[in-house]
Amino acid sequence: MLSSRVKVFIVTAYARWHAFILRCRGVQVGKGTNIVGCPRIKISKGASIIIGADVCLNSNLYLAPLITHAVGLYACRNGAQIVLKDHCGISGALLLCKSRISVGEYTFIGPGTVINDSEGHTFSKEYGWATPGEKPGRPISIGDKCFIAGGCTILSGVTIGDRCLISAGTVLKCDVPAGHMASGNPAVITPLPKILGGPGRKKIATTSTSE
Repeated sequence: MLSSRVKVFIVTAYARWHAFILRCRGVQVGKGTNIVGCPRIKISKGASIIIGADVCLNSNLYLAPLITHAVGLYACRNGAQIVLKDHCGISGALLLCKSRISVGEYTFIGPGTVINDSEGHTFSKEYGWATPGEKPGRPISIGDKCFIAGGCTILSGVTIGDRCLISAGTVLKCDVPAGHMASGNPAVITPLPKILGGPGRKKIATTSTSE
């Protein structure tokens, strides 16, 4: 049996190795970032991925039973930018970026969540949904100290304020004010209690299904 010190050494060595590989592929990786398992990375010409300090990317299917696939960071268009700010954490989620996706400090994103700023395929009478090309993406901004649970879908143009909670399985295509919770499909927005950083109001704040 390996001692705890040996296990820590092995995990740390692997994390540093994965960070080195990301840097070799053009990713900016901050000090103290912990990369568990091997994330999937794509950077198109002219795109960028910036990972801050003390960020955790967890792609290890054995350490966390809810993780079904590796973290995916895809900056897929010239000028696209993914920014993961200091101290945030992502486990088994996919970020698909054609404009800009920003994740705030101390924000955590759960397994199976998809954050996609692309508008997807365009429609024409000639080709239907197989029309060549796609609409340009709209930026997604996620604030500080948020928790995005597993299995969520966050769509193009969404802004999430600080200290927000996005419940598991939520499909989000509307903005969420700071200190609020989004849940369901379509998402219903309700204020969080003061103990969780919300305003503490009891009534429903907004419900939106706008694009």
